[in-house]
Amino acid sequence: MRAVAFFWSAAVVLSLWELLAEPMFAEVVTVVCGGGLPLDMPPPGPAEQAAEFVGDWLALLQPALLALAAAWALRSRPETAPTRSRARAGAAWLGLAVALLPTALAEAEDRLAPEPPLWWRECLEDQVTPPSLVAPRLILAWLFSPATMILLAGLAGAGIRPRLTDLRNAATAAVVVVLAALLPGVLIGPPRNADGTPRYALAGRTLPYVLDLETGEPVSRLPRATRTYGQYGLVVRDTEPGHYVAALTSPSGRYFRLYRLAMEAGGRVTVGERLTPTREGTVNGLAVSPEGSIAYGRMTDEASYVGTLEREWPTNGYGLQWLDTRTLALPSHNTPGNTLATLDVGTGAIRGVAAPAVHELTRPLRVLPGGRQLRALGWPVRALVLHEGTRLIKNVLTLDCGHIESLALAPTGRHLLVGVDREADEIDRSPLAGLPPCGGAAAQILRLDLESGEIRVVPGRQEPYVQAW
Repeated sequence: MRAVAFFWSAAVVLSLWELLAEPMFAEVVTVVCGGGLPLDMPPPGPAEQAAEFVGDWLALLQPALLALAAAWALRSRPETAPTRSRARAGAAWLGLAVALLPTALAEAEDRLAPEPPLWWRECLEDQVTPPSLVAPRLILAWLFSPATMILLAGLAGAGIRPRLTDLRNAATAAVVVVLAALLPGVLIGPPRNADGTPRYALAGRTLPYVLDLETGEPVSRLPRATRTYGQYGLVVRDTEPGHYVAALTSPSGRYFRLYRLAMEAGGRVTVGERLTPTREGTVNGLAVSPEGSIAYGRMTDEASYVGTLEREWPTNGYGLQWLDTRTLALPSHNTPGNTLATLDVGTGAIRGVAAPAVHELTRPLRVLPGGRQLRALGWPVRALVLHEGTRLIKNVLTLDCGHIESLALAPTGRHLLVGVDREADEIDRSPLAGLPPCGGAAAQILRLDLESGEIRVVPGRQEPYVQAW
């Protein structure tokens, strides 16, 4: 009887503590979000409002309701032991419902609430310091909660004394439940679209974010590597889907480092291994070969360089791409007409190979599996063509207005994301460029099937900068 009274009293006291004392020690933080970001908050729905209303009232009345349930459990004195145990069990079940309902309704409110804009969530994360030791704090909060005390009161009232084996089995069951919740996301990886392409892509410039290509909504922003290196220069896909190599720059933009990134099933990206020491200059090229070799281009005030993780060469690396296991294409290196400069990373020799006769202002080059090359032509860029060697296979895309800002290939090489700026600058609207603005959306991201030619527009309001897919 004493144990039953102790646990019920503890439940009522802990409930009063949560209601009256905890708000006195809560830290108040003022968050200011601005910068012209779209922070329109969606209005709450009727179900969310109902869950909030009932949950708030239950939280206020919880100490009194628990006290009534405790009085029922302690004052019930039926003549027979089985009847007394049933009465105390009924009081315990009622007390558990009273203790857990406010938490359950708060969780329901969160799930029913419309998702706030990504920029608002990121603003909160940037300005609110996350609590340390989250898991131990959560475990302690549940151990010393009214619900746990009521559960112990019910066990004591029923005369149940847990054995060591029971505690071990309960711990094992808890571990199994946690693993069952976490392992599928780790093993399955990021989700895919119906056509087999990854559902998420990395978009945006210095502060890239994960973009859901099905809904057109941002999922999460790419994290900082350190307090200093938090701006992204370039991001490219690594050898495995959901893994990336990124160049992060210092605040001045005069130094950079290379890091590996990994994406979880929900679209959250984490920073992993640091690949290089701090290097001087602005990164202007980044590529990963199918075998996993990493190459970059960097430009300082004095010179330009192309490098791998092992060595560097003094040459222009803007837009570099791997042609094979030891050859880099250097689209911006000065060469005679109808040739493409290549760099042998084994010997450091630069050679010219035959290239298609195209407009002199040839821009980005993408190498597809099998050796075909996708070229973006013109300046401003408004055409994509596919070549095999010097032979034209087909025109892939030609824009009537606007211009192409970015390209990102899917892992199979069949599908392509094209970032299109539909608001031509004044210089691009000149008679020489002949590039009128499109009207309507300021930018679009197109999903292009290189085999069938099918084009789909990613929904939503988009930026024309897509980095990796």
